Amino acid sequence: MRYFFHMRSHDGDEPDNDGLELASIEIARREAEKSAREMVAELVTRQERIDGTRFEIADDQGRVLATVQFKDVIKLA
Repeated sequence: MRYFFHMRSHDGDEPDNDGLELASIEIARREAEKSAREMVAELVTRQERIDGTRFEIADDQGRVLATVQFKDVIKLA
């Protein structure tokens, strides 16, 4: 199945027009979490907000199947 990773933030939306062909929503969620961690590192370095920034994982019909909040991929302790 093809999953689309739309990024939403207070600065605006970045739609994913290509998506990725993956075997399951669980794998799609792990991919989104991995990408979010990488992006959080960049945002923190630039002193930009991460609160409210998220990936919305959608199917090819545009239905949002899962949401990955950037703040939820950070481990503080």
